[in-house]
Amino acid sequence: MLSRVSSRAAAALVALVVLVGVPVHADAFGAGASVRRTAQAKNIPAPENFFGFAMGTTGKLAGFDKIKQYLRLIADKSDRVNYQVVDRTTMGNDYPVLFVSSPRNLRNLKQIVRDNQRLADPRGISEQEARRLSERSKPVYLIEGTLHSTEVGNTQALMDIVHRFATEDSDYTETVLDNAVLLVIPSANPDGQHLVVDHFNKTAGTAYNRVYPDLYHRYVGHDNNRDWFMFTQRESRTRVLLEQTYRPVVAHYMHQAGTTGPRLWTPPYDEPLGSGVDPITLQSATLQGQHAARALTAEGKKGVGTDDAYGIFWNADVMGFSTFLGTSLFLTEIASARDLAYPFTSSDGKPLGSQNRTMRMLQPYDKDTWTLEQIVAYGKTAAYAGIENVAKNPESWLFNNLYQTARNGVALPDVEPGTPQAYVVPAGQRDPFAVLEMMRIFEFGRVEIDQATAPFTAGGKTYAAGSYVLRTRQPLGRWINQLLEIDKYPETAARKCGQCPLIMPYSETTDNVALLLGVDVDPIKEQVKASVRRVQQVRPEQVRMPESPRGAYLVGPESYGVAHVLSRLQRANVPTFRSSEEFKAADRTFAPGTVVVPATSQARQVLQRVSADTGLQVYGTDKAPEVDGFTLKPGTKVGLIRGANNMPGGWMTWMLDHYGIDYKVVSADDYADLAGKYDTIVLADGVSKNTIVTGLDPAKNPPEFRWARGVGEEGWGRLADYVSAGGNLVAIGSASETARQLLDLPVENAASSQLSAPGSLLRASYDPEVPAAWGMPKSGAVWFNRDAAYKVTGDARVASRYPGDGDLLVSGYAQGTATLHGLANVVSFEVGKGHATIAGSEITFRSWPRQTWPIVVNSIYQGPSKPTKSGVTE
Repeated sequence: MLSRVSSRAAAALVALVVLVGVPVHADAFGAGASVRRTAQAKNIPAPENFFGFAMGTTGKLAGFDKIKQYLRLIADKSDRVNYQVVDRTTMGNDYPVLFVSSPRNLRNLKQIVRDNQRLADPRGISEQEARRLSERSKPVYLIEGTLHSTEVGNTQALMDIVHRFATEDSDYTETVLDNAVLLVIPSANPDGQHLVVDHFNKTAGTAYNRVYPDLYHRYVGHDNNRDWFMFTQRESRTRVLLEQTYRPVVAHYMHQAGTTGPRLWTPPYDEPLGSGVDPITLQSATLQGQHAARALTAEGKKGVGTDDAYGIFWNADVMGFSTFLGTSLFLTEIASARDLAYPFTSSDGKPLGSQNRTMRMLQPYDKDTWTLEQIVAYGKTAAYAGIENVAKNPESWLFNNLYQTARNGVALPDVEPGTPQAYVVPAGQRDPFAVLEMMRIFEFGRVEIDQATAPFTAGGKTYAAGSYVLRTRQPLGRWINQLLEIDKYPETAARKCGQCPLIMPYSETTDNVALLLGVDVDPIKEQVKASVRRVQQVRPEQVRMPESPRGAYLVGPESYGVAHVLSRLQRANVPTFRSSEEFKAADRTFAPGTVVVPATSQARQVLQRVSADTGLQVYGTDKAPEVDGFTLKPGTKVGLIRGANNMPGGWMTWMLDHYGIDYKVVSADDYADLAGKYDTIVLADGVSKNTIVTGLDPAKNPPEFRWARGVGEEGWGRLADYVSAGGNLVAIGSASETARQLLDLPVENAASSQLSAPGSLLRASYDPEVPAAWGMPKSGAVWFNRDAAYKVTGDARVASRYPGDGDLLVSGYAQGTATLHGLANVVSFEVGKGHATIAGSEITFRSWPRQTWPIVVNSIYQGPSKPTKSGVTE
């Protein structure tokens, strides 16, 4: 089951959010208009008076606890603002939001929500009725700061914005408050705000680095805007629930970029264009961007760039779920300062950013210095312009972005000829847990899911009862098609001209969720005629435990849900055996890697619970199978080497937590006794020799980060000794090269520089008789992103390799895959008394390619296991 807000918690969140409503604040936008202060304004201090400094003051950042106090104070004193805590974060902090509008709109917020949700489903509503609702309702404008927590200026700017709307009476604020509702998310990552800003403030006046040195989200760090189709993180799910409830017409995501690019970047976006994007939302985003650019230029704010960057509309992972709700994504990327809050000055004294005057930057920035004060000022101007553009055209935004885009979704196969009428997920798949996780993604997205109550035929194929049907003629039809169609990168369209170079996407080239999870899905071109029921809640397959056998319980290895089976058996201290060869029992054939446990009451309790949670079938036999294999080491202790600020390592901690595996992050202190602390050590992608040997400098980082300090060549040698003396090492992605270097493994990275596969799924073959590949299909799709591929030069067991012929591309973009023919990906070695397994490709990338997760789990537990003859003992 994906990490998620429970259905009960989600309902409570929606109920809580629907009951709130209040106003916001503005600034000097609309200069020359009559500006007055409300009667309440005298009770609401300006930010500089509350915090003791103006927002944007060099070297000064308001901490998030103080920010929450200020926003609560404004809400208490103003009838235009409501402050609500809608959820708790991963680390248990408040996730606050504000609603800003006129008192009347806030009183009517529930009706506004009902009207907007009605507009977002065009079925049973006429165009005339839609226009009437658009005139009566108010558009919601979502504005969000600090998803990336080192991009500190935008949350600071939001303090001025909220204060202005709470206290100012002007033509501008009156128009905004009367005609729109602002949904303000002061920080989309409150945990990171606490970590980054608190660290900055604590290190003032010390020799320590001012920038927080580790992941600023417990699991995903900067990748927290790459979670918009898997929905693994709590904060992602909270924001999506807000979007689903309030249906904003614009989502203004306030970001910062590097120091040397445009001073502020705004839409239009760059190529490529994916098939899942409704043109209305994208054209509206361009309108927002150009309106903001015009306002910035009018105020003398130079260096505003557009286009030629942020080609984020190819995959759902980065364009965001709200795009498919009819929300226009208004992204602003403002140049950053030095050490978060200090002026950045060019080293050569020349003006910052490109000095080429082009259609993409009409007025280059002409200074050599950039400050936090400017970041805040540019952010406010862009925000006020975007808000104004919606507030002056409320009916148009509601009708087009909510009603028209949803109508296009319902008519998708007509609007986009060639789009399947439906996708069928056949019943009886090899991994029912993968089907469960995929369908729960669609369930969370509020897709209409049907399930067949009887066999049916579609596309010339017969499907069994229990098969799922996802019809694309529904408001979220574009999202369904986005996640299930085979991605074919538009090599012709993704160019500025016929001879221009191919533009690569900002993110990866595929997000096909079925392939990533290993689920079979069939696109159906014609209408599906079947007896179905509408699924109200996706549940695991109903499977029955066998009657209490006298011999053993058996669980096949085909599902990546076997990770749950193994980890729960470990926690319960149930003796666990895995077969190393195929055998027959319980009237079926079991593959190598089958889990065999004694038929005790304790084992039954564990397996009954995990079977009910995952839908995995447990079998029973009255005679324990006489087959060779391995007995897992009880209480297998796992160490993870991730280093500081390593996002793949963060995702790995999420995966290990998600599947209940007992692990600890390896500390520099542990190298004195690695064997005493860990049975298996995992090297996350991105871990290099430098990560281990050099690490963080203790002189530049506070004592709480000593765990990530370097261990020197001596520690590097101790890690090698740990393996050769009997330890088990598992290395993923680029860390496979680190393991090769550490242990002098007999492989050579033969991946060619002529190969281009930036985040794609490629064909791979597996040898399920090799323990690392237990349970894997004979062939499948593997994640590849400029990774290593190996020529084996000595003794090793190859668990997975790339086929020896044909184009290897399955979904996404790839050129030159012939250079991979026959090369190995997953390889296991005996190293002295120990073991090592490497995977050249990042088979755990952001937790997406779940189908290959068994490789990691198998390798974690099999290395420390004990070879056993003929079955199970008590």
